[in-house]
Amino acid sequence: MKMNLTFGLVSGISITLLAAAASAQTSNAPSAQPPIANRPIVVAPTPTPERPNLPPRPERPTAPGQPPPAQDVKDLVRDYQSVRQAFQKQQQDLQRQLKTATDEQRAHIREQLKDNLQQWLEQQKAQVQELREQAKDIKNNVPALRDVIDQPHDGRGR
Repeated sequence: MKMNLTFGLVSGISITLLAAAASAQTSNAPSAQPPIANRPIVVAPTPTPERPNLPPRPERPTAPGQPPPAQDVKDLVRDYQSVRQAFQKQQQDLQRQLKTATDEQRAHIREQLKDNLQQWLEQQKAQVQELREQAKDIKNNVPALRDVIDQPHDGRGR
């Protein structure tokens, strides 16, 4: 009997404490932030692609044990990047014009976009074909490399 009384007293006190703790956690005080419907919409600023007010990016350090790239390779990369940026700018300009154009102008702009895409795909195919031919030439001109490429592997490794 004494045990039941002690158990009842302990459980009653625990329930009272839990109820007090639960009511303390749910307060009706006004929150510091306004409700979701009244919150202002914050949009992050978009970075400018040309980085006009930032310093230029530094040259990448060379990997240890590898020679630095030759100047003609650097020139090739720089030329490619400038052509790529010009193409992207042209496509973006066409997209902007598309938003405010009439139906006839939209048809003309869509044709320009399709032509640009088709021209790019043809250039890509030509480039891939040229690279395949170069790989065949290298394979045929370097006998040790040809042996390694043509040698069947036994399934180990890559």
